[in-house]
Amino acid sequence: MRSIFRDFTYDYFNLLAYPKEKWYDFWLVYREKHPRVLEEYMHKNNLDDSSLRMELEGLDRREIDRLSQYWQEAGPREKSCVLKALGAMSADLHLEREDFVIHILGGLGKQEHLIVPTSKGNVVMIDLLNCWKSGNIDDFLAVVTRALEDFLDYSRIHVRNTMNDQERKERYTFLFQRLIKELDGLSFEHKMEKTVVFLDKYIEHYNWTGFYLADDENHLVLGPYVGEPTEHTRIPFGIGICGQAAETKNVFLVPDVAKESNYLSCSPKTKSEIVLPLIKEERVIGELDIDSHFQNSFLDSDREFLEKICQFLIGS
Repeated sequence: MRSIFRDFTYDYFNLLAYPKEKWYDFWLVYREKHPRVLEEYMHKNNLDDSSLRMELEGLDRREIDRLSQYWQEAGPREKSCVLKALGAMSADLHLEREDFVIHILGGLGKQEHLIVPTSKGNVVMIDLLNCWKSGNIDDFLAVVTRALEDFLDYSRIHVRNTMNDQERKERYTFLFQRLIKELDGLSFEHKMEKTVVFLDKYIEHYNWTGFYLADDENHLVLGPYVGEPTEHTRIPFGIGICGQAAETKNVFLVPDVAKESNYLSCSPKTKSEIVLPLIKEERVIGELDIDSHFQNSFLDSDREFLEKICQFLIGS
């Protein structure tokens, strides 16, 4: 069996060799060693360099030192247990496909695990600091099992940018049913929060996903989102793609943002965009905005799927 399970926490624990005022410098070195995973980690936690500095300042050196000492002693035992279990589950995990690896890393303690698609397959990142803070580190096999179960579910239903319209449509039908079940009983605010996380997780080409809410002065105010922080937190109706969608009450699907004259750039990575207004009683109350790092990302199936989500949110 190839090595699908690797421990890179020694890179993380190098943080302890830096004075705390230099922890941001450490992170830059750390990120160079694990660029794709830590880029996605920052994306999913809405972090830019400024907010990252604040998060690092909030970490406790003594806690990380205790974690380092614990893992030095218990890590070999826990990893041996996991490797034995992986060997027993090799058939269920379809290891012959070689489409994923598990990497143990240290992060900011925000989530137990994270699925990161890459050009060579998927990385299932496990954040050891989160496991320590939550107390789950004592049963590390259970941590890995939860991560694998989530990945297997993800691999069956996620949407790739390379899928054609029909393939996407089939998966969107299933994803819509799952989403509305997960939104059941939540407030409108929590439904928006859950929706952006859900879309970001399962759809590969949705690289910034967020809601804007309309205020009484015909401005769009940034609401829940997943992705890089944006400077466009308040947009007048009529300005940019978002503002045009709000002013005209029309869906705007932009295959190539470089060809748009009235485009507010949030990131140089953005290549295409779709904006869907939320209209209730003939009044725009907000909109769903999604950016992609790929040109021509949004097909008819994407539009239909997202329109159904918006209609559900308005009616619930």
